[in-house]
Amino acid sequence: MRLKILLLLVLLIFLAGCSSYEFKLEMLPILRGINMGNALEAPREGEWGVVIKDEYFKIIKEAGFSHVRIPIRWNAHADMNPPYTIEKAFFDRVDHVVNEALKNELFVIINIHHYEEIMQYPEKHKDRFLALWRQIAEHYRDYPPTLIFELLNEPCMNLTANLWNKYLAEAIKVIRESNPDRYIVVGPVNWNSIYALKDLKLPKDEKNIIVTFHYYNPFSFTHQGAEWVQPSPPVGVRWWGREDEKAEIDRELDMALDWSIRNGKVPLYMGEFGAYSKADMDSRVRWTSYVARSAEKRGIAWAYWEFCAGFGAFDPVKNEWRKPLLKALIPETKM
Repeated sequence: MRLKILLLLVLLIFLAGCSSYEFKLEMLPILRGINMGNALEAPREGEWGVVIKDEYFKIIKEAGFSHVRIPIRWNAHADMNPPYTIEKAFFDRVDHVVNEALKNELFVIINIHHYEEIMQYPEKHKDRFLALWRQIAEHYRDYPPTLIFELLNEPCMNLTANLWNKYLAEAIKVIRESNPDRYIVVGPVNWNSIYALKDLKLPKDEKNIIVTFHYYNPFSFTHQGAEWVQPSPPVGVRWWGREDEKAEIDRELDMALDWSIRNGKVPLYMGEFGAYSKADMDSRVRWTSYVARSAEKRGIAWAYWEFCAGFGAFDPVKNEWRKPLLKALIPETKM
């Protein structure tokens, strides 16, 4: 009887530990990254104030980051009618950016970003979405495995979980025709919400899959004063790092970790997190540091949103890092 009780206690401790740091995932090699935001996902590069410079990748590598995530609005540079051909000039530009990042020994994640039409009219744009991936996959088929594909940024609105699960399976199948072993990043609906992970269904026979989510909680803090949010959260919200504030972040990241463990320890990637520049810098630094370290403790790789625009850790005018934010992201940086 005592042995049975002891075994039961061991089992209960194990189950309770599935949400703890002791059962963290194996850390992905991409580990710490930064988004090259507001550039190639704008309707045209430069329209949102950012043009990607070659030297940025050397700066990023020397600061201690291991990868860049490059959001790309392919749908703005492709025909609307079959075979939905992507402009050669745009492919050339993306090639140049990707090659510069790889030259600096950074892992690179490229995605389809701001495909707003598929969010509104998913059935109408499904074939075009798959055709874009067929072209992208075939174009980069001979690139090294340090180039990673991400299917679609923040599926939402009318692109429901039921539809998205079907589309992602078909997109993966298309990619596998030319890239049988390349890592592919997939995220849930509701803007890649942690709370929507429960609705994400991955193909059972797939191994080289990374699951992403985005993290901007509390939204009233991270998006205060954001002009693109209606209504815009009021400016002046602080994040103090109180125990209750930290506990909420821990609870939500544990939700992601628990989902991964229940699904065979699928690698996790926090593909976006950040606080807008209208929040005070001290709060931004506290929040950024806590979220980054908390993700790492759970074996979750991350990419900060973003490099040099409204959330930017780098000042493109002064051509220097905003040191407090950089230190929050990479504490041991030599910059």
